Amino acid sequence: MNIINLANQYNKFQEDVGAELDAHIDKTISEIFSSSFKKTANGSLLVAIREDLQKQLFGIRHQVGGWTIDVKEILAFQDPQRCLIRYHLDSVKAGLFDVMAILRASQNGLIEEIDEVYYQI
Repeated sequence: MNIINLANQYNKFQEDVGAELDAHIDKTISEIFSSSFKKTANGSLLVAIREDLQKQLFGIRHQVGGWTIDVKEILAFQDPQRCLIRYHLDSVKAGLFDVMAILRASQNGLIEEIDEVYYQI
């Protein structure tokens, strides 16, 4: 799958989690994230294995309430397996965050790694 399409799927996934549209979350996680998936944010490891992604996202949602995603830009890198997403995450309890995330896809076209940097606006 094209990295830009994968980034758009990731943004839709985040939007659904923020809106508490959880009916198909397990299926979506297995469809767009590789089994070796890892996620870091501001230099800290948040998710070491794909199976922990749902728990991490639900924990954040519990802390900040629901959220919406406003994608500002998606930039492809020269490496076709990587791209940058910049978006605003507007949460109910914690306000607005500016997020830059580098996505790296595996050879089989699934998200293998996300490295985020964020700050509160």
